Amino acid sequence: MTDTQAVPSVSPGAFAVSPDLAASAFTEISRLQDAVGEMVREARVLGRTVPLGGGYAEEIGRFMAQYGISGPSSAADALVGFGQELQKLKDNIQKSLDRYRAADDAAAGGVDCHGG
Repeated sequence: MTDTQAVPSVSPGAFAVSPDLAASAFTEISRLQDAVGEMVREARVLGRTVPLGGGYAEEIGRFMAQYGISGPSSAADALVGFGQELQKLKDNIQKSLDRYRAADDAAAGGVDCHGG
């Protein structure tokens, strides 16, 4: 998958998650989102032009600024896109978990436990 391709949305029945693993997955994805957010902030700091002098040092300063936020495929843009894909993953896990709970609730309503 390239950086320009998005994760496809999940159709009903195409994705399943164990309820036991869902909370753990949410926690780990949230931690990753926090780390990505910190990297975005750091990349934006790179985007500030740093006066390093003339000549080669000036070229390095321009490259750092372009890499940070302003150039094509800048670090900040790529990281923001990655963070959005992580959120989509969390949303898909939640949808799967909601379907599981709904099916479980429907099945529980049809079970008759009288008489052992």
